[in-house]
Amino acid sequence: MAVDERNRFRVTLEDEVMDYLEEIKTEQGFKYNGDVISYLVKENKRLKKNEWSLNYIAEAVTSNLYQTLKEELSRIRLGTNNTDRNTQIIMEVLNGMLINDNVEGLVTSDVMEAEGLKNAKNTVQERIENKRQKRVEWENTRKNKEGN
Repeated sequence: MAVDERNRFRVTLEDEVMDYLEEIKTEQGFKYNGDVISYLVKENKRLKKNEWSLNYIAEAVTSNLYQTLKEELSRIRLGTNNTDRNTQIIMEVLNGMLINDNVEGLVTSDVMEAEGLKNAKNTVQERIENKRQKRVEWENTRKNKEGN
């Protein structure tokens, strides 16, 4: 079919549809109902194409987000596993010490804190700060490499 060639066909439409066609004809300044139908078909094609594009973008963003979160969640999982393992070891050591020393009651650290516990807290805090600083430096190095 040539570009300018048109086909004629008869169609029966509900009053509501005819009213809508008239509304569009007035809004868009069309002279004939056929122009309105052609316009609606072109709009429908355009919207379908946009819908496909939006779906593609949504899938790409979802995939990228998944990869980013997967890496971060893996780090968190590994850190949590390490912390859990260390906590269980400490609990077993303390349990053994309490049984070995026949300890019946405990004084909690909010009542009295041993010098060794203070030293341990300080050492752990320094480790955390050092690891945090190393991570910040690593991230900055990575960003600089990506930026170049």
